[in-house]
Amino acid sequence: MKKLCFAISAVLLSSHAFAADNTYIRNGNIYSHQGKFFAGAGVATGSELYKGQDNTTGVYFNGGYHGEDFNADLAGINYRFLGDNNSKINFSVFAVGNPGFDAKDADVLSGMKDRKVSGDLGLNVDIRLGNGTLSTKFQHDVTDVYGGYQADITYYLPMNIGFADIVPYAGVHYFSQDYVDYYTGVSKADATTKRPEFKGKDAFTYQAGYVMVVSITDHLDITQAAGYSHLTSEIADSPLVDSKNQWITTLGVSYSF
Repeated sequence: MKKLCFAISAVLLSSHAFAADNTYIRNGNIYSHQGKFFAGAGVATGSELYKGQDNTTGVYFNGGYHGEDFNADLAGINYRFLGDNNSKINFSVFAVGNPGFDAKDADVLSGMKDRKVSGDLGLNVDIRLGNGTLSTKFQHDVTDVYGGYQADITYYLPMNIGFADIVPYAGVHYFSQDYVDYYTGVSKADATTKRPEFKGKDAFTYQAGYVMVVSITDHLDITQAAGYSHLTSEIADSPLVDSKNQWITTLGVSYSF
């Protein structure tokens, strides 16, 4: 299940000026219940990233605190250091992790070395455009695992539709050559007749989807989300990757207090 994060980035699993009712955009994430702690869980299912991947459906958990400037949950930590809920431009710094993989996670990975979890530090700029938010990010590996960087630009449009808040989004994510090669490359030592040598190059993914938040009570929400990501050939041509078209859908519940 953790491999799906590569294709969807961190978009799916996450100011008053940017808000639709109780749902808002902060640091390029979709949040609800500002100033509250929360705990949540749900089920996610999606397409295979790696060939022969054995877990494309699984349970996820999240929890933490979403404040006015500081946010911390299992998806990452961020802090808004410039701007406020009424500003047209906000600046934030953030820290996030990138999932690794075990060779036993998919048939095509058998015999390869495990890939480590890595950690990035980054800078985010949220810009109010119309009723939505254009969020830009740049992040660099500070754990010296893959040694590269990533960038992202995504537009979010929070809307209230009566019974729920819904946030459609679309964007593009950039992966440096070091990232692509570390997570989808095949070295000469790992190459086989069914898994030829592959050197990763810098690549893009194009993504679109939505997150819908239905408030059951003042504290209890049901969240449903779906996302699609198209991998460019620099990733999709890897002998490890199952398809250039990736999708994921989730259904969960969260409690704020």
